[in-house]
Amino acid sequence: MTRSGGSKSSPASTPKKPLTHFLCLPLVTARSRTQFETSMRTFRNEVTTEDGAAVKSGTRLANIHPKAVRPIGALHCTLGVMSLTRQELEQAVQLLQTLDIDRLLRLPQVESKQGRNPSSDEVLSSPHRPVSPPQLGRATPLTVDLKGLVSMHDPRNTSILYTPPHDSTDRLYPFCLAVQKLFKDAGFLVEDNRELKLHATIVNTIYAKGRSKRPPKRVTRQETADPSRMTAAVDDRTSALAAGQADERSQGHGPNANAPLKIDATAIVEHYADFVWVKDVVLDRIAICEMGAKKITDAEFRIIDEQYKEIASAKLPT
Repeated sequence: MTRSGGSKSSPASTPKKPLTHFLCLPLVTARSRTQFETSMRTFRNEVTTEDGAAVKSGTRLANIHPKAVRPIGALHCTLGVMSLTRQELEQAVQLLQTLDIDRLLRLPQVESKQGRNPSSDEVLSSPHRPVSPPQLGRATPLTVDLKGLVSMHDPRNTSILYTPPHDSTDRLYPFCLAVQKLFKDAGFLVEDNRELKLHATIVNTIYAKGRSKRPPKRVTRQETADPSRMTAAVDDRTSALAAGQADERSQGHGPNANAPLKIDATAIVEHYADFVWVKDVVLDRIAICEMGAKKITDAEFRIIDEQYKEIASAKLPT
C-alpha cells in the first residue's frame, strides 16, 4: 500500500506541510507506569528548579526547569513523523494493522542464529499477515530496560537529554527499522535520511519556553480510557509547530534541534549514567499518534499528566 497524491511541488514554491502524526513505540504500560513514576520523581526532585539556577546544596544538578522534563504519559520511541491528509491517515492505519508482527519480530532472531544480520529487504520480503498461519510459533515478547542518560548534543550546551532502550535479544532495532522502512516506502513518513536513533526523551527545553498561558480544558484520567474523548483536551503542540508549522525535528527535536534555551547538563549526564528508569518492560504495541500531547487534569483542574492521542495501534506479543 502506498500513499496517494499528486506530483511533488518545488520546495521553494510550496510551504512546508504541517506535521500531523508520528509512528512510535509507546513506553508507558500498566506495568511500567509505576516504575516510571518512581524514577521520574527521583529525577525531578534532583534536577529541577523553577528559576533555572543551581541550588545551594553543593550540587550542580538542579538547573533544569520543571516544564522541560517530559511527562510520563508522553514517553515513547519515535520511528518517524508524518504529514497526512485524512485519506492518507486511513491508508497508514490500514498498513499498520495488517503488518505481520510475528514475522517482523522473529526473522532478525532467526537470521542472527545463522550467523548473519538480515537486511531490511530480507526482513520485509513478506511483511504482511500470511493467508495461512506460519509454521513457527509466536514471537516472544520484546522486553526492554531504559538505563542511563545521554545528551543529544554537547552536554555543556544542550537542550535534549534522553535514555536509550536496551533489548537483550537484539530484536528491537531490526524490528523498528523494518517497520520504519515499510512506512517510508509507502510514502507515509516525512523524508529523513538520518540513521534511526531509538530513544525516549527525558528532557527537552523547548517545552520550558514560549508555552501558551491559556488554561487547559478539563480531561480526567478516566476519560483518557476512551481515545475518542481525548479531543476535548488542550492540544499542546510544540512551539515549533505553533510557529509557522516549522519542521519540529530541526527546531526543537533531534540532533539538529535549535531550542532557544540551552543548559549545561554535564553533571546530570554523569550522575545518571547508570540510572535505571524502568526494567523488564514488555512493549505491548506500536502506534500511530496525533502530534501534540494533550494535558490531563484532575478534578481541581491541576495538570497531572500529558498523553498523545493514539489513532491506531498494532499489538505486540505479550
